[in-house]
Amino acid sequence: MAPLLAHRLRCPSLDLDLTIEQGAGRSVAALFEEGEALFRELESRALEEALGRAGSLVLACGGGILERKENRELLVARARIVWLAVDPERAASRLTGPGAKTRPLLQGTVPVAERLRALLRERRAGYAAAADTIVDTSQLTPEEVADRIAERLAVA
Repeated sequence: MAPLLAHRLRCPSLDLDLTIEQGAGRSVAALFEEGEALFRELESRALEEALGRAGSLVLACGGGILERKENRELLVARARIVWLAVDPERAASRLTGPGAKTRPLLQGTVPVAERLRALLRERRAGYAAAADTIVDTSQLTPEEVADRIAERLAVA
């Protein structure tokens, strides 16, 4: 999604999870095995570094980025935040194949849709409070999502 939007906005994109993996030399899943707190610390550092760069940037953040107060404050102060909303069942249907196994918070015996519902309940208020705009992606292709976001950012 971020590369599509970045192309429309004519600026670079950065995936925070990939940046963390490259810096740590380990996957997000491997970092979570060492403890979620370690991952969240690396995530906060990577966010601060990314937002400290000059120029515009489309930054793809993971769903837990807003859990830390300092991350929320930094994003609200330095970025325009778009919440890509999707119902948990639709999100679960999109998480098939090998990519699903790279998401540590979705592992275990609890069905993915149920875990996504629980995460959304925990995070919804923070997402809503921080978001400059919300795009419901449930019925949209990635290209349509990028178009909607670009339109909203151009108006704001």
